[in-house]
Amino acid sequence: MLEARALFQTGQQFEKTCVVDAAASSLNYGGDLDVLATPVIVYWIESYATECIRLAGGGRCGSVGHAVSVRHVAPALRGSAVHLTITVETLFGNSLRFSARAVTGEGGTLIATGTHDRTLVEL
Repeated sequence: MLEARALFQTGQQFEKTCVVDAAASSLNYGGDLDVLATPVIVYWIESYATECIRLAGGGRCGSVGHAVSVRHVAPALRGSAVHLTITVETLFGNSLRFSARAVTGEGGTLIATGTHDRTLVEL
């Protein structure tokens, strides 16, 4: 069994910037405004966590998500850059929990927070 502790340390952070483009607009997800859609935030968190695991495992492991919780607290306008930080919060057996934080703008306006759990699998 793969051990999350073999690949990650609690507190380890990963950062990337995503742009709110037309495909990320809430207008595509049943919303009324041309702002970042909550399902896109969830997608960004899940896909980035998956990418970090794949890289840490050197191609020998993947993962499956089994829990996600997101609080979307402010809008991000179309065209804006969103800075996403995911942090390894907890390691348990072959699973790990990332905390997530998304901010935008010069002042780092908080857009969303959350957690995401993934379980490692051998490829």
